[in-house]
Amino acid sequence: MEAKRRIRNIGILAHVDAGKTTVTEHMLFLSGSIKSIGNVDKGTSQSDGLDIEKKRGISVRATTLSFPWKDVQINLIDTPGHVDFSAEVERSLRVLDGVVLVLSAVEGIQAQTESIWQALEALNLPVILFINKIDRIGANTDALFHSLQKEFSPDMIRLNRAENEGESHATITDLSEDQKNEGIERIAEKDDALLETYLNEESIAPETLQNVLTKCVQKRQLFPVLCGCAKNNIGIEILLDQIVASFPDASTASDQPVSGVVFRLDHDPKLGRIAGVRLYTGQVQNRDTVLNTTANREEKITQIKKVGLNKYEDTGILQAGDIGFLCGMPEAKIGDILGDPGPVPGNYTLSEPLLSVQVKPQDEADHTRLAEALQQLASEDPHLHFEWFNQERELHIKIMGAIQTEILTDILKNRFEIDAHLTDPTVIYKETPTSIDYGADRYTMPKPCWAVLKFRLEPGERGTGVSYHSEVRTNDVKQKYQSEVAKTIPEALEQGIKGWEVTDLKITFTEGGDHVLHSRPGNFRLATNIALMKGLTATDTTLLEPILAFRISAPEEFIGKVTSHIIEMRGSFEPAEITNGKFTLQGKFPLATSMDYTIRLSSLTGGKARFSAHLDCYEACPDHLGVIREYKGINPLDRSKYILKMRGAITTSATA
Repeated sequence: MEAKRRIRNIGILAHVDAGKTTVTEHMLFLSGSIKSIGNVDKGTSQSDGLDIEKKRGISVRATTLSFPWKDVQINLIDTPGHVDFSAEVERSLRVLDGVVLVLSAVEGIQAQTESIWQALEALNLPVILFINKIDRIGANTDALFHSLQKEFSPDMIRLNRAENEGESHATITDLSEDQKNEGIERIAEKDDALLETYLNEESIAPETLQNVLTKCVQKRQLFPVLCGCAKNNIGIEILLDQIVASFPDASTASDQPVSGVVFRLDHDPKLGRIAGVRLYTGQVQNRDTVLNTTANREEKITQIKKVGLNKYEDTGILQAGDIGFLCGMPEAKIGDILGDPGPVPGNYTLSEPLLSVQVKPQDEADHTRLAEALQQLASEDPHLHFEWFNQERELHIKIMGAIQTEILTDILKNRFEIDAHLTDPTVIYKETPTSIDYGADRYTMPKPCWAVLKFRLEPGERGTGVSYHSEVRTNDVKQKYQSEVAKTIPEALEQGIKGWEVTDLKITFTEGGDHVLHSRPGNFRLATNIALMKGLTATDTTLLEPILAFRISAPEEFIGKVTSHIIEMRGSFEPAEITNGKFTLQGKFPLATSMDYTIRLSSLTGGKARFSAHLDCYEACPDHLGVIREYKGINPLDRSKYILKMRGAITTSATA
């Protein structure tokens, strides 16, 4: 009888520089997968395979590595820690069975750590926490453990402790008797039978404790906390054992219908587009055809591969529970569901780009090649939201931050051999109707064409997005044309009268008419764009700017300077909390005034402040404090020219 396949799909997540890639290296070494340990700073780590990663010593893309540990196959995804590349983390989260969250014993809970924790809560993923770098000066695992209990969950449970922390010979040891008893009590509280045994002061076998702990970890009732020093290989073996003991096995139901999701895309010079796929049920083999449920088309799989150490290996088959890389799906997109969508978990948005840049070639002759390269990169990272405006000869992408611009420049140079530069980033604003008004259009000439429609536009509650409702009878406008109207609205709202995406509005289709001979679906697409732009002109629009929620901790002596800076940035804050000579300040400020605030705050406090921020909302912004852009492409208000564009006589832009 064939032995049961045991698979763990886990992620290593952390704020940048917490040491997660070093943790990964030592896991590979202990498993026997590599004979020597790579070094992040020297660019020799296995999980940093891109040239840019080796050069800069940071992870840019998530890397999948497989290795065995105690009869369990571990598929490990090492993700970037820098917030600029959080889209890689976001895509990886969907395919994981559990997560190791790495923290620095010195820096503790950092901005990206908080964002990751919120995502893990939302996705209900089991977590083991690993406190790294116990050898560094300033390491304080006790203080960090209590911070984790306070800020993340009271159900943290220590499994070992640091000895001689803050010194080069720091190591780990067993818990003290008090800590052991505290841990046993915490586990016993989660299981009635074990609690009775504990209260009766009967002996409890270690395997009994582990069995209950395992159940609790998988239900997110307890979160094991381990500590160690990855670079000295201290604590990694215990971490691996706990991964095997506590995380759930992936389902290996290969006899069920195929169900999987595309979570990443790569481009290989020889193989073309390669889709990274997590398979939840079923199996696929070379030359199989599978339904792309998202795109509603059949996909022909030509080759199936897995990733060894920085290279693809032929397998010919991908089975339930595993992660593989499929060739032969040239139009696949990240997030596409293959087969049955039932077993595939939902997605989570960790962050969204708040900055826009224009990409310019050094040599204008490279304009088209640069556009094609950006299209390819945008297919691998949809957050880039590439826009190509032919009329203006402009190439625009959205980014998370300044580090990403440097990385993109290097990738364009090294991978595509294109010298390019990115302009200074612009904050991405939005706009919303200021009042209630109407927009209408009659597209009846030159025939054959006929589309008559009228919309009522109203401001919506902040943060509600776009809602659409039709009051028009299908006797007046056939359902197929009404469907075209509904489908066109998101496209029509990509640029408003101030050049930004329009949101927080209610649209009602109030009047309309079609023609039995002359109407076509495209007529209603054209008329919808024109009518909505007329309506936005009538209502006028209010600029909306992104507002960040922040938290700052620093020595009390800096509170005056910090609060003054926040007020200067049009920010606001709650009364400060002051404890043990340190203050904690929470509040909000606009992104536009705080883009370089991390650097300024560090300079202001001599590097003694802790700062985290995330997008909180969009709020109204006076025009003179925001940015109004020219419409890119042909404006629907330029009716004659726009009709030529929609009829294919003019080509203006492409979007990826």
